[in-house]
This record gives sequence, structure tokens and C-alpha cells, in this order.
Amino acid sequence: MSWTKSSYSSTGATCVQVRVARLGVIEVGDTKNPDGPTLTVTSADWSHFLAQVTHGTTDSGRLISEFLPDGGFTLTDTATPGSPVLAYTKAEWGAFKLGVDAGELRSDDLRGVLVG
Repeated sequence: MSWTKSSYSSTGATCVQVRVARLGVIEVGDTKNPDGPTLTVTSADWSHFLAQVTHGTTDSGRLISEFLPDGGFTLTDTATPGSPVLAYTKAEWGAFKLGVDAGELRSDDLRGVLVG
């Protein structure tokens, strides 16, 4: 199970990382903390979140992003009590958003950059 991140994340830079955990299930993590906490959601929930990112809103559905004053964001799984909150920087959001807009992080076709 390999992790993938946006190709817009420069070499060595950190980013949102995703992988197919099993058929119909996506795992979301953070390259800054490769052995750290992750969020696990259905492919349908991930697709809904990506559609919201593309359309400039991330305030409904299972995965919720909250933007921080410094331009970073947090990602929360609202359907799983006690799930971790993943925190990303402004640069990570920028690379992730570009990758989402380019269609690189769809659950049925992960085609960003493999995370080493």
C-alpha cells in the first residue's frame, strides 16, 4: 500500500498523503509524520470531500477542513468520535488543492507522486 501526494508538492516538501487501504476505503495522512495518525474514510466520502475542495467549500460531509489564521488547515473526520485532527501548512494546502484540481488524488485513480 503506497502513499501518494500531489505532484505540485515540491521534492522533499510535505503534503497530504493518501492511499487505498482496501477496496472502497481511503486512508489520509501527513508526510510530515509518516508513522503518525491517519483518517480512514470510504471512497465515496473522499470523493465528496474532493468535489468540495474543487468547488471552494469544505464545510459539509464526513471530512471537514478548517482554515487557520496562518493559511494552514486542519482535517477532521466528523463521523468517528475521537478521531485525530490532521494539521497542514499553507504550502501543503496549496499543493493539495492543485493536485485535487488536476484530478491526481481521486480514489479510483491515484496518480500523484509516490511518497518514498
